[in-house]
Amino acid sequence: MRWLTLVALLPRLLAAFFSPGYFAHDDHFLVIEAAGSWADGFDYNHWLPWNQGGSPTPTGHSFFYVGLHYLLFAFLKAFGLSDPRALMVIVRLMHAIWSLITVRVGFRMAERLAGPVIAWRAGLFLALFCFMPFLSVRNLVEVACIPFLMLGCLKLLKSEQQEGWRPAMIAGLWIGMAMNVRFQTIFFAAGPGLAYLLMQRWKQAFAYGAGVLLPLLVVQGLIDLFLWGRPWAEVTQYVLYNLANTTTYGVLPWYNYLLLITGLLIPPLSLAVIFGFVRRPKPLVIWLPVLLFIAVHSYFPNKQERFILPIVPLLFVLGYASWEQWRGASGWWQARSGLWRGSLLFVWGLNLLLLPIVSTTYSKRSRVEAMIALRSERPLGGLIVQDSEEAPAMPPLFYLGQWDMGVFPLGPDEAGTDIRELLLKHGVSGRDHHVLFIGEDGLAERVSRFERQYGPVRILGRAEPGFIDRVVHWLNPVNRNEIIIFARVSPRP
Repeated sequence: MRWLTLVALLPRLLAAFFSPGYFAHDDHFLVIEAAGSWADGFDYNHWLPWNQGGSPTPTGHSFFYVGLHYLLFAFLKAFGLSDPRALMVIVRLMHAIWSLITVRVGFRMAERLAGPVIAWRAGLFLALFCFMPFLSVRNLVEVACIPFLMLGCLKLLKSEQQEGWRPAMIAGLWIGMAMNVRFQTIFFAAGPGLAYLLMQRWKQAFAYGAGVLLPLLVVQGLIDLFLWGRPWAEVTQYVLYNLANTTTYGVLPWYNYLLLITGLLIPPLSLAVIFGFVRRPKPLVIWLPVLLFIAVHSYFPNKQERFILPIVPLLFVLGYASWEQWRGASGWWQARSGLWRGSLLFVWGLNLLLLPIVSTTYSKRSRVEAMIALRSERPLGGLIVQDSEEAPAMPPLFYLGQWDMGVFPLGPDEAGTDIRELLLKHGVSGRDHHVLFIGEDGLAERVSRFERQYGPVRILGRAEPGFIDRVVHWLNPVNRNEIIIFARVSPRP
């Protein structure tokens, strides 16, 4: 176990130090940006009721995970550590260590299911899957909740193999904590309770349910009671929002997550894992919640890839253990052992080729670097984000370190907007502002527009996309290859 932990830690440390940036909108703007603004005495997204004015309304976000980041940032800044890059290294290191629980518990579960040899192989995959270190150090709630789920499932496994209510209740406590991080794990949490009922283990079903409810009441309930005067206000708003926006973010076919899992776990290994999972619905208290989670998410129209991540390690452990046991007892596979060795050689070869590349990916590099470069320009009067191709992405102000300014997006729909009139409307005309020009296409004409409508433009620098961003753009030009030119625009006298 010690060696397995070290093997898992090394690529995660590599990712913590050499994989800056952020993966997607949510893992930065719904966690880091919110917590960072609170630590600086602001509330950039107006989540807190006392900053909303009028009739404040919950936004449907859990304050537990983001609140932990706020406490961390406030603590570090109290000791004078305020550089955003240093703060994020610490955050990524903490997540790297937290993610080791997934590997260690996955090994223990596989050992109980299939013995130490298969457990060691399963643990190696969990430690070294090329996507795991990168995702493990991100601020995705879908990944941060996984260790809680794994700990809960280890207790569920023990509860199925022995009588008594205590393991079931402890399992519920861990899974309830996972729900405090990621609300949607409720679809997983319902599975063990249903399994206990199907097995007619009434005492364990009651203990498990009580265990799930306790952290929801103590953590989520008390936080919402303090903020909104009623428990579970954010959970209620989250449910209402998702019911009203089932197709807002796109609709994908029901089999989308199956394709995603097949690609993530690398075929033919992924096909073997899925076969192993389907062929043996045991242990039911873990198998059923994994199946339920996949089924509900496959049925729901809005399918964002990250939504399925919480159950990927569990699906792998169950499916891989089942496959290896079946393969070991199959005469056909025993007579063709070289076929499986060749398959694993391909999987490991491709995985180890991708591992250092993915683990050192600087995602959203140009956005982050542009903000870091503008730190020397503070205080900024305002920030105009101009993009002629699509609606501009939000700038990550956490890396700028300034919140008390206007951010004015100018996309294709605002092509006819007069810049001086826009700034006059917001009461910030007559002062210097900074501009992020997204992309180089038509740059001279875009700069000329600012000079005609407001005043002289001085180009300060440019931020280039990272290697992976360029590769993805080369593979499919639909993906933006964002080069950002940042400049200062001064009002004409």
